[in-house]
Amino acid sequence: MKPEAMRYCSGGEVHLDFHGSTYMALRFLNERYGMAAVDEVLDATGKKVYRVMHERLVRGDTSELLCFWRYYFGREKADFTLTEQPDGGAVLELRECPALRQLRKEQLGDRELLCHATERLNAAWCDGSPFEIVVECTANGCRQTLRRKAEEAGK
Repeated sequence: MKPEAMRYCSGGEVHLDFHGSTYMALRFLNERYGMAAVDEVLDATGKKVYRVMHERLVRGDTSELLCFWRYYFGREKADFTLTEQPDGGAVLELRECPALRQLRKEQLGDRELLCHATERLNAAWCDGSPFEIVVECTANGCRQTLRRKAEEAGK
């Protein structure tokens, strides 16, 4: 899939500010309404805002997610590699996360909430699909492994 065919293909410099504003919004929701509200918003975002990506994953098609990762991490000049697997899975090795880099630059806060948001959004994207995304935190980023769920792998 080419980025221009992807629904979530924006340009300009707004995306770096997006990380800070997203973090602040999540922090506000957590402080005011608790983590259940944060999770509700992230679940809805994953399934409604990113509806096409979620629907494709449900159908077993990882192309839009992989294109999304390549596009945004490339656009943000992240230090990353994306290794695709023959079964549609992939390993995203994010040696420096652009969102964490931006939070540090703006002195906004800790990574725990932002990393939780990544895991929850990934889970929403994969809900009802044959895939899961396992996130392992590293010093300045993470490793995200998109793989077939255990019950799917045995089929």
